Amino acid sequence: MTYTPNLDQLKSATTLQDVAFLLDKTKPANLSYHLYILGTDRDKSTKEKYTEFEIPKKQGGTRKILAPNKELKKIQSSLSNFLYDCIEEINLTRKIKGNLSYGYQRGISTMNHAKVHSKKRFVFNIDLKDFFDSINFGRVRGFFIANNNFSLHPKVATILAQIACHNNSLPQGSPCSPVISNLIGHIVDIKLAQLATSCGCSYSRYCDDITFSTNKKVFPHKIAFSNDSNEYLPSKNLINIIERSGFEINLKKVRMSLFYSQQNVTGLTVNKRVNTPRLYRDTVRALVHHLCFKGDFEFKKPFIKDKVARKKDELDERAIRERKLNSLQGMLN
Repeated sequence: MTYTPNLDQLKSATTLQDVAFLLDKTKPANLSYHLYILGTDRDKSTKEKYTEFEIPKKQGGTRKILAPNKELKKIQSSLSNFLYDCIEEINLTRKIKGNLSYGYQRGISTMNHAKVHSKKRFVFNIDLKDFFDSINFGRVRGFFIANNNFSLHPKVATILAQIACHNNSLPQGSPCSPVISNLIGHIVDIKLAQLATSCGCSYSRYCDDITFSTNKKVFPHKIAFSNDSNEYLPSKNLINIIERSGFEINLKKVRMSLFYSQQNVTGLTVNKRVNTPRLYRDTVRALVHHLCFKGDFEFKKPFIKDKVARKKDELDERAIRERKLNSLQGMLN
């Protein structure tokens, strides 16, 4: 019989040894080394906790990625899988069906998120600024202590926050950052979903991308309003709800799209049905054509792929080709 740790065992845990056992039987000494010794004056090795590098964003600029070392990544992956199992257990016990957040969920994609807002008169999108960075050590620890579904021992909550956080925030590149961000982000999801329902709108979130949509003749002013330049801005009510939940709207990424223009939700068009944008389809078709008739192809902006662009000078031709083909396969999927 296979032994499967569960939420009750996490709630009853009180020591580092207990946590190590639950995380796919991680050795306590290894967990203790990565939490308390690695990177300090006591550490005689040259091993680093994280490797930092940057990848290009689709719309310009770069994104900083902090990739954990192999052993720490294994610990964080175990924590991630365990927390996903806990979420499924909570949803099953409380008979929770449906989603408010569609990012970083098992068996759910951007397609599911976009379907919520298909065939709507108004589609209003906002982004949360520095989403992972805004979730610090104290918020992670405090959540696991205070949340009724977890109510963990303070020492255990501290250990989980130490596994998950680096430089007092959730690092982009850690396997457990997505699931923890969803747990903490669920607080703002509930409040915004209540606001949406009261206004006759649909609501969903995909990571830091929040969308409201409706078929009302006038978009609800409690959520957003248009100024003298016919630009839609988030209402003070919406801003207050998000800020009281510990997040901030990126005002540079606020966009309203109407039914007679192309409406996009997480990169997919939702006007009549969920689909990829025409430019995306045409680009993929051209890449496949080049591959079939010329034997090779190159990504061009804004479709340059992160895995290909990153450290390209350090890769041999075979590795570059393999990454390009993998990226093209992903685009076709």
